[in-house]
Amino acid sequence: MDNVMNFVENKLMPPMLKLSNQRHLNAVRDGLIATIPITVIGSMFLLIPYIPWPQSYVEFMGNNPDLVSKLILPFNMSMGLLSVYATFGIGARLAKSYKMDSLTGGVAALFTFMTTLSFTTLEQGTFLSTKYLGGEGMFSGIITAILAVEVMRLCKKHRIGIRLPEQVPTNVSSSFEVIIPVFFSMTIVWIIVHLIGFDLNALISDLVTPLLSVSSNSIAAPLIYVGLTCVMWLFGIHPQILATVMLPIWLVNSEANMAAAQAGQAVTNIGVQPFIFTFLWIGGGGGTLALCLLMCFSKSKFLKKLGRLSIIPGFFNINEPLLFGLPIVLNPALAIPFAIAPLVNTFITYFAFTSGIVPGMAYPLAAVWTVPSVFAAVIATASIRGAVLVVVNFFVYLGIYYPFFKAYERKLVTQEGEESKNEIDLTQAVIEE
Repeated sequence: MDNVMNFVENKLMPPMLKLSNQRHLNAVRDGLIATIPITVIGSMFLLIPYIPWPQSYVEFMGNNPDLVSKLILPFNMSMGLLSVYATFGIGARLAKSYKMDSLTGGVAALFTFMTTLSFTTLEQGTFLSTKYLGGEGMFSGIITAILAVEVMRLCKKHRIGIRLPEQVPTNVSSSFEVIIPVFFSMTIVWIIVHLIGFDLNALISDLVTPLLSVSSNSIAAPLIYVGLTCVMWLFGIHPQILATVMLPIWLVNSEANMAAAQAGQAVTNIGVQPFIFTFLWIGGGGGTLALCLLMCFSKSKFLKKLGRLSIIPGFFNINEPLLFGLPIVLNPALAIPFAIAPLVNTFITYFAFTSGIVPGMAYPLAAVWTVPSVFAAVIATASIRGAVLVVVNFFVYLGIYYPFFKAYERKLVTQEGEESKNEIDLTQAVIEE
């Protein structure tokens, strides 16, 4: 065990720490996180007209297509334009990390991304296709946002830009300074896409995105994600970097699931965020709500008090009090169940979805990670069977954590008994004196 801990601490963790502080990945993470409010709201509006029960409600919505079209408008304006919002956010965050104007960075990123698109002229007028403005254009948006801001940075570094006198207001002069770098980034994309004819959006949509989606739908993707997350938490490292890498893929798959549900087609993608955050992280990373429940009835005064203080946050999937207060971090006594139990439930959850026992996650973005898992599962799947799967996984966690918890409890009870005895002996010694 010591050899494994030393390997992880000395070999595995340093590159992971370095990667977690990588500027561009952090910008992508922050830019995508900024879209959470609109994606949640849009997903909720999509869920409203397609709730599968009761039958009278389903029939009412079926007989009122105009109402349905109005209800899904927020969805189309959020998920249908997701790449627009994400590109702006990524550009703004990356520019801010370089101590450049974030608003200018966001605008430059968005302008560069929009240059990858083309207008179509019909008899009714000229239109801009929305095909790549949603999830399909996500990776193009990430690439063009990084390109635009990096060109801005290089031009600033080499003092390439239009310089105005100091008397000119700062907001005006800063806008003129970036005209040349924005022109460079836009022109690069324009030449590649429109002159050379290399369609970046089509390439990513037809090749890269499906490849990533397929890999994320395999059993390997959640196993790797869950395993690395647990290892990082055990060493006190927040695994946000892993979510940053997966978030664009989850968003693309989520949009595909919701579009399929809207069209009445089968929902096939399991590589979406609720697979991990709703069905596996019951109580937080490592599925610690079961451990928290065991602590509430512990013979150890410390465990009982901490468990009762942590049970409400744990119900909302916040488990930092256990990770750092129990602690689970750097605690070999609880490391095995913390790492093994989520992997076991990964197989169970994967089988439940691929076998059709639990319906697909048609509304994954409506299931926010802070919503208690048993409720979020119903929202994500629009089925009570989602909640049943959460309950099954919870009892699996309970069974795996139990023997390790009891061993750890006995150790603490013994320590508390010795401390109590020492306090009594000290008190008697003071009285005798």
